[in-house]
This record gives sequence, structure tokens and C-alpha cells, in this order.
Amino acid sequence: MKPLSGTSTKKLGASSLRRLRIATILLVSSFAVLVMAAGAYNLAEQYRAVMDTTTRSALSTAWTIQSHATQTFGETFRVLEGIADVFRHATEQGELEDGRIINEAYLHDLMATKLPKAPAVMTYFLLDKDYIGIAGARTFPVDVGRAYMSGISFEAITDIGGDLLVGEVYRDRRPQAPSNNAWIYPVGIRVMDRNGALQGFVFALIRQEFFAKYFGGLDVGPHGRIGLWTPDGRLIAATPNETIPIGAIDKSRGETPQVATIVSHESVTTVGAGVAKQVVARVNITNAPLQVSVTLDAEDFLASWRTARNAVALAVAGIVLAMIVFASIILRQIRRTEENERALRQAKASAEEANDAKSSFLAHMSHEFRTPLNAIMGFSEIIKNKVLGESIAPAYTAYADHIHRSGEHLLNIVNDILDMAKIESGVQPLHREAIDMADVIVAAASFVEGLAAQRTIRIRVAIQPRLPLVSADQRFSRQVVINLLSNAIKFSPPHSEIVIGARYSEGRHLDIAVSDHGAGIEPALLKRLGEPFLQGNPSVSHSGQGTGLGLSICKRYMDLLGGELLIDSTVGTGTTATIRFPETLLIDRPREVPIEQATALMG
Repeated sequence: MKPLSGTSTKKLGASSLRRLRIATILLVSSFAVLVMAAGAYNLAEQYRAVMDTTTRSALSTAWTIQSHATQTFGETFRVLEGIADVFRHATEQGELEDGRIINEAYLHDLMATKLPKAPAVMTYFLLDKDYIGIAGARTFPVDVGRAYMSGISFEAITDIGGDLLVGEVYRDRRPQAPSNNAWIYPVGIRVMDRNGALQGFVFALIRQEFFAKYFGGLDVGPHGRIGLWTPDGRLIAATPNETIPIGAIDKSRGETPQVATIVSHESVTTVGAGVAKQVVARVNITNAPLQVSVTLDAEDFLASWRTARNAVALAVAGIVLAMIVFASIILRQIRRTEENERALRQAKASAEEANDAKSSFLAHMSHEFRTPLNAIMGFSEIIKNKVLGESIAPAYTAYADHIHRSGEHLLNIVNDILDMAKIESGVQPLHREAIDMADVIVAAASFVEGLAAQRTIRIRVAIQPRLPLVSADQRFSRQVVINLLSNAIKFSPPHSEIVIGARYSEGRHLDIAVSDHGAGIEPALLKRLGEPFLQGNPSVSHSGQGTGLGLSICKRYMDLLGGELLIDSTVGTGTTATIRFPETLLIDRPREVPIEQATALMG
């Protein structure tokens, strides 16, 4: 159900223009802030996505290196275990014919055969339990090549679990060493007999160049770096652009893996406050006390984001500038409107005075219009009823009937116009009293009963018992109900039924509804109902049966009373018009006193 809107228009004054100016400034400011916030949010989302991708890439690269290093050390330890098994078996067989306890030439050949299959290993060599050389892959028969072993500190050999051993990294100082930056990492295995007694050691020397070459094949960007570190933070292999020299110790790396514990551990660190400068991923090697680090530089992974940031900043600046220009145009137009407002104010005042004069004129024409119309109605009725005798020609009677009906219609039109004029001029008096709407409904239904009978339409009254009283003007209330019933009769088909009911919603409002089964009202017209001279059904208005002021008067009366008029209609089904009185206008009925109690009080 839709309330009918009024027909008055808002006037644009100086205060309205000031509000419009403030609203424009606030709108532009809000839009600029919104655009900047959206740009910042978009950049933040892009930055988050880039950092997530970079973090995954750094970890993926670190895990790839870890897998490669783990495989390299695993294969090296398996070769050492094979050599150890041969050495263990030889020692268990006893002395050879020449007094020696082992065939050194066989072990040398064995290690030399294994060496080409392990590109990371520089050499293998076998030591007894006193670290005395027995055989080596690149020496024969006893001289293991002291130049190879000269950098090994056997006092610093560390047990990393089981029979596995690692030594400290050292620089290759042989005369035939490929470069001064060649670093060696010794790994070994302890050889025990079946009784658990120490028989000796088998060592392999790992070249760091092997890992450096592998690092060079991985994509970490032009400024990215990869490094392989010992537990004390010493760098033993790295990409060429690593800032720390091979063999140097970086004390700023924080915690490193414990020598005696080999674990699979990963960590990712973002360096830099605000926008990241670096992303560093660290992963431990699973079978050696080493750690691989992958460092990705912001100059590589944030290059595209910085380009997007500059583009977004430029776009936001352009949008904000455009909004400022737009706001200046709007504000200039507002200033022009203010100037026009001042120029038109006098003309507007003159027009309002003319309109007031028109309304006042119509309001004071009641006597001048009604007197001649009453005379027409009276004389035509005398002719029609043959008050002066039966000698009047039959045609006069028909003419008089036409005069009477036309005058009656004209009088209704004039009454509607004059009522509207009184309302607009503000001279319509309002007399509030506590009225019973049930009596108003019954009286209105009786008033239109004859009109309904002419169209063979039945009016059914359905009133809820003990309705509260209403603080209202009885004449206005009755006129509204009569108008609604008249409209319903006008637009209802013959032999149909009109229902007028009253219902009270406790704590809310009192509704009086008039429902018909007419053709209904189009939605476009339904929104405008209540405007003066607007016809809800053009097919009826063309027959000269209405001025279009009925609903408008009803709405104005309800506005005066403090109520509301609502219309609900469906094309082809019918229309329901409801007048609603709010709770503030309702008055509780006095409690009925039984006859016996009333008699006792009077006595």
C-alpha cells in the first residue's frame, strides 16, 4: 500500500544553495579519498600477491638446492660405506704373504674407479685409526698426498650421527690447485670391525665449485644470491654476486643448524621496513650440518609492482585533478545560481502574491456561485415535479430533469473547487472532537446508498467491535469516507460489492478501508493519485462524472487531521483506499458501567 505524495515543490533558497555547495565539496573530497583508498588497497593487494609469490619461489629454490645437496652427500656417504666395507673385510682376513695387512693397490684402484662417478668429490683416501694414510684415489701406494690432507684439522672432526663424520672447511693450498678460492669440505665415515673396535677412516673431499656451478643454473634474478653455509656461519659455496667472500664468516646470520643434529628446517625472512628490500629463505641440508640460503632482491621481484604503483599513482592523481576541476565548475554554477536567485526573488514574491490573491478570490466566491446554482436547481425541480399544475408539456418535464441533473453536477464541481481553494488558502476551519468512526462509516454508507442502488451495487460494512474514539473533525472525516465510497461506486461494475471496514491495530493505528472490484489503476497513475484534477480511470473521466479533486481533497483533509491516505490497486482486480489515524489521535473508549451500578451511583 503506497501513501499519496503531496503536490508542493521544494523551493531552492540561499540555505539550499549553501547546503549544495557543502555537499559538493564533501562529495568531491569523499570521492577523492575513496579513489586514493581504492588505489592504496589495490597496490597493497598486488604487493601481498608479489610477496607471496616471491616467498614461495625462494623456498622452492632453497628446497631444490637442498634436494640436490642431500643427494650429493648421500651418494658420497654410500661410496664411503662401500670402501669401508672392503677395508673392513680385508682387515678381517689377516695379513698378506708379504707381511702387509691390506692390498693397498686394490683399494687405490677401487677409489680411483669410484672417483669419476662423483663429480663433487676431489678425492677419496683411507686412514688407519691413528689418521695415518693407507691409500688414496689420486696417490699410490702409501703417500696419500699430503698436499690434499694438509688443510684437514683432524682434531676438529665432528661426529654427526652413526659413523658419519665432517671436518672444517679449508682452502685448497696445493700448488696445482685451480684457484686461490678453491675450498674443500671433508666428510668421512668411521670404519668399525664386527666387535665394534675402530679400524680406521675413509674420507672424501667435496669441492665447493661443484655447488657453485649448480647454483649458477638456478634463476634468482640479476641481483639474487645463493649460499651454502657451515654451522658457524662460514660461506663455503655461493653465486658470484654474493657480497661475502668464500670462507668468510657472517656473524649477522643469526641461528645456524647445530653440528650434531641434522634436521630439515626452513625459514623465510623479509628484510626491510615497509616495502621489503630482500626475501631470504633458509633450508637445512638433511644429511650434513649445512644450510642453504636463497636471497631474492627487491630490485628484481618488485620491479613490476613499482611500475604498477607509479601507474596507479598517476591515475589517482589524474582522477583527483579531474574531480577538482569538476567541483570548481559545479561551485561556479552554484554561484551563478545564487545570483539568479537574488534576481528572481522579487518575481517569485510577485507570483506568490498573485497565487494568494487567486486562492482568496475563489474562497470568497462561495455565495456568488452557489446562489444562482441553487436557484437553477430549485426552479428546475418545480418544473420537474409539476408543482404549478399538470398543464405543463411533457417535453418541459424532460428538459427540467436535464437542467436539474446538470445543475447538480455543476454544483458538485463548484463545491469541490471551492473546498480545494479553502484548503489552499488556509481558511478551512478545523473543529476537533472525540468521534466514533463507526457512526461516521454508517452515516456515509447511508448517504451513498441511493447512488449504489442505481448501479445495483451492494455496500457491506465490516467494523471491528469497540473501536477507540478518534480526535478529528467529524465533517471532514465523514466527507473523506463519502468521497472514497463515491469513487468506489463510480469505478465498480454493476452487481458487484463494495466493502468498507474498520480495524484497530493496538499500539499502532486505526485503519478504515474501502475496497472495490473495479478495473484497478495503472501503476504509473497510482504514483500520482492525489494530485488535483488527476483522473485515476480516464474512461470514467471522459463521461463527465468527476473533476479529479475527490482524492486530492481526501488527502488534504487527512493531512489537516494528522492522518494518512493510502491507495493499493491491482489492474483487473480492484482498488483499496485506506485512511489511517495514528495512535496519537486515538482516544480510549470510556468503560461501560452496568445499569445496576449506574443506578446505585445516581441514588
